Amino acid sequence: MNYDIREHLTPRRATIAMWDFSWLHAHYPGGSFADFDRVTDELLERDFNAVRIEAFPWIVGQLKRPDEAVTISGNPLANWGMSDRDREHAVGSELAEFMAITRRKRIGVILSTWGSGCREYLDRQPEAFLAVWEKTLSFLQERDLLDHVLYVDLDQEFPYFSVHQQQLNELAREQTGGNPGEDAMSAAGRRKPQRELAWNDAQLDFVGDLFNRSLAHFQRLYPAQRFTFSLTGFWNECRLLDLKAFDVLELHCWIHGARFDNRTGFNELVKDRGRHDYADYQRRIDDTFRSVRPMLVGEMHRRLAMAAAWAAELSAPLTTTEAWGPWWHMDHPQLRWDWLRDWCAECNALAGQYGFWGSTPWNYSHPYWQNWQDIAWYREVNRAFLES
Repeated sequence: MNYDIREHLTPRRATIAMWDFSWLHAHYPGGSFADFDRVTDELLERDFNAVRIEAFPWIVGQLKRPDEAVTISGNPLANWGMSDRDREHAVGSELAEFMAITRRKRIGVILSTWGSGCREYLDRQPEAFLAVWEKTLSFLQERDLLDHVLYVDLDQEFPYFSVHQQQLNELAREQTGGNPGEDAMSAAGRRKPQRELAWNDAQLDFVGDLFNRSLAHFQRLYPAQRFTFSLTGFWNECRLLDLKAFDVLELHCWIHGARFDNRTGFNELVKDRGRHDYADYQRRIDDTFRSVRPMLVGEMHRRLAMAAAWAAELSAPLTTTEAWGPWWHMDHPQLRWDWLRDWCAECNALAGQYGFWGSTPWNYSHPYWQNWQDIAWYREVNRAFLES
C-alpha cells in the first residue's frame, strides 16, 4: 500500500520530549521547571513540537478543588523529577497552567501516568482507574485544554507502573505457585528471551479485557481524542491480543538485550544521583560498542521492523517517547554522553525510515540534564526526523 497514516495527521511528524513528572516536581522557584514559559520556549528552540507528561490523574481525579495543595516528597537523588525538599503543589492549577501555555504555543501534549502520588492521596485502587482519568480529562475539557492533546497514554509502560500489576501477578501465581514480581525500574526495557509467552491464558484474558474496556470507555466519552497504553516489554503477548482499539501504538525501543546487559552489567548498577563509581561501567560500554555494535544495530532494526509491522496490523500510527539507549544514564564525572548521543541520533533516524509518526531523541530531554545546552544537536536530530 502507498497509504501513509502520518500524512493525514497533525503534526505530520511529532518530535517528542519526555518530561514525565519532572514538569511538576521541579516546578518551584530555583527548580529546572520553575518557568513554564521559558522551558517551553526552549523546547521549540530545539525543534520539539510535542511533549509527554504525567497528568497526575491519581491526584487531579481526587482533588476537592482545583487549587488544593498537596505535598510532593523531595528527592534530590532521583533520576528524574528531583526536588530539593518536600514541597506543596497545587497540581490541578499547575497542570492547567502548563496546558494553557502549550496550547498557546501549539505544542502537542501526550498525557500519561506513572502512577505518581503524594502524601494526601497514597491509596490507589484498580477500581478507581477509569474514574480518576475521567475526572482529570473532564477537568481539562472544562477549561478547553484538550484540543492540542495528541493522545492519552492511560498507563505508562504497562504493567510496570500500573495499579493493575498486582492483579496480573496474582493470575500468574494462581497457575504456577511462583512469585513473578520484580522491581519495576529494574525490569523496564529488559528483553528476556522466552521459550513461550510470558503471560498465561488468564493473564492474556485479563490484559485484553482491561485494554479494550478502558479504551472503549474513553473513546465513547471523548471521540475527538486518541487513547492507548504505552509498552516497553511484553510485545509478543500484547501483539497476540490484536488490539484494534489502540488509536496509537507507543513502544519504547531500548538497547537492552543479552549482548548489552551481559557485557555492561547494567542491571546490577546502583541508579541514582549519588556518589558511585561508574568507571568500570563506562569501560564496559566502550568495549561493548567495539565488539558488538553492528549486532546491536541489527537488533534495533529487528525491533523497529516488528514495531512497524505491528502498527500496520492495527492501522495505528507508531510512536516512541522513551528509547534507544539504556533507560538510565547520568551526569557523572565517570560517565560520557558522546557514545550515547551518536547511538541515539542513528536510531532516531531509523525511526523515520521505519515509518514512525512520533519519536524522541532519547529519554534525557529535560532542562536539568547538561545535554540540554547542546541546542545544535537537538535541532539536528529533530530536523532529521521531521524531514523523514
